[in-house]
Amino acid sequence: MKILELPHRTIDYLCPANGLCDIYEWKTQNRIPEELLFFSRIGFQMISQKSAVTPKMIFFSHGNIGKDLLNRWKDIIGYNIISDEGKSFRTTLSGIKQLLDNDIPTILFGLDMYYLPYQLNFYHARHIPGHVVLMVGYDDNVVYVHDNSKDDIQSIPLNDLQAAWANGYMGISKKNTYFGIDLNTPDSDTSDIIAKGIEENANFYLNSPVSFMGKRGIEKFMKEFPTWKNIFTESEMKKIYLHIIEFTGSVLPGLPDELNGGLSKINNPHQASRDMFSAALLKYRDKFGTSAWQSAAGDFQRSGKVIDMLVKEFTNDILNDSFSDNDKYLALFEKVRNIEENAFRKLL
Repeated sequence: MKILELPHRTIDYLCPANGLCDIYEWKTQNRIPEELLFFSRIGFQMISQKSAVTPKMIFFSHGNIGKDLLNRWKDIIGYNIISDEGKSFRTTLSGIKQLLDNDIPTILFGLDMYYLPYQLNFYHARHIPGHVVLMVGYDDNVVYVHDNSKDDIQSIPLNDLQAAWANGYMGISKKNTYFGIDLNTPDSDTSDIIAKGIEENANFYLNSPVSFMGKRGIEKFMKEFPTWKNIFTESEMKKIYLHIIEFTGSVLPGLPDELNGGLSKINNPHQASRDMFSAALLKYRDKFGTSAWQSAAGDFQRSGKVIDMLVKEFTNDILNDSFSDNDKYLALFEKVRNIEENAFRKLL
């Protein structure tokens, strides 16, 4: 048996960041707020895949889960990543045990909560893929994890873990994906880490090195979007609209009640997490930030409301099977670009 004793904070819906924050506190006795680490990755990107079910995929972030999230903070915080994916369950588990034996906690990515016995609302009741936990220990029959929604250490029998981890997640990861976080020489100045992370993302938005991300990405999208009605079928346009809507969920990816039959059980505004980032800037301004955070927070509140207006328009068009009036969206996207360009400049 091996169990690492790490501090742990419960915080709803922020499983992608929770384990990293636990590890950082374990090593430094300081904590990076998950809200700042996670929501500060807001931005824009347009992924084009001609052969995909959804040929154009729009995200209002710069990648804030899995490999993208961990790689973006790696050099700022000061850790190494030991990762793998797609291997057999037995091989993967053996590798993670070796990491834990060397006191390296390991993030398990892409679990289906249907197979996690401590998740009583979902266990053998509802499939919720893409969950993230921090593995802190093991014995012969179970692994021990921190879960962002639960106090204390939770256990997962090996057969349940194997089932929960058996599929990849949305093209982001393959089965059995893990990230060992070797945090030997961290920057212990939490304010410095947060400032660098927020500044790096702001610079990335304003000066993206690639044409499909950041300010360049949204401008490329605005040029292309009016032509899509002549390129894609109505079925493909509907998929594009649905994808945009789903990934503007501020709390989790999801569709509004008008499109999912009222199945959503949580309050999930469709403001692409601008409301969440704004709230985090205001909450932590005095502890970690500058006076500019308050003004930037106001900007992101406004852009979030514009994104909500976009979602309502996309939703109405889906309900009416109307995909030809693309031009009406351009003024709203332009408003988002202008507001956020101003906001990101304030964060530099």
